[in-house]
Amino acid sequence: MDECIFCNYEKKYVIKETEFAIATYFPRAIKRGHFVVAVREHLPTFTELNCEQVKEVFSLALDISKVVKNLLGCEKMYLAAIGDKDLHFHIHVFPKNESDSPMGIHIMADSGWKGEVGEIVLEDEVQRLICSIKKVLQDD
Repeated sequence: MDECIFCNYEKKYVIKETEFAIATYFPRAIKRGHFVVAVREHLPTFTELNCEQVKEVFSLALDISKVVKNLLGCEKMYLAAIGDKDLHFHIHVFPKNESDSPMGIHIMADSGWKGEVGEIVLEDEVQRLICSIKKVLQDD
């Protein structure tokens, strides 16, 4: 657990925390607006969560998705829960713009994830978006 990115998350990337969940910009984001929501407790798979944890993870993802969708003007938000690399249950939330081709070709390669932080999403852009999301969430 010492190396788990969700047990040892960087505070500067946190969007919102609740009793059972944490929403954070993903350290290996591949697209502007890519964030994750993880269960607080170190549980590797979806089936190990209790109903309260599931409710909070998905409720937090929905609330932030609505904000991101409005801020970025995207068409919709995709969700993915894979967990092969980071063995701590979390869901990825990706924006899809109208002009984007389907997300599969942007997200997955034959061997897994494409892209790394900094190559696609610059740090100042990440911080601006986190601040914007937090402001909207505080105003609600």
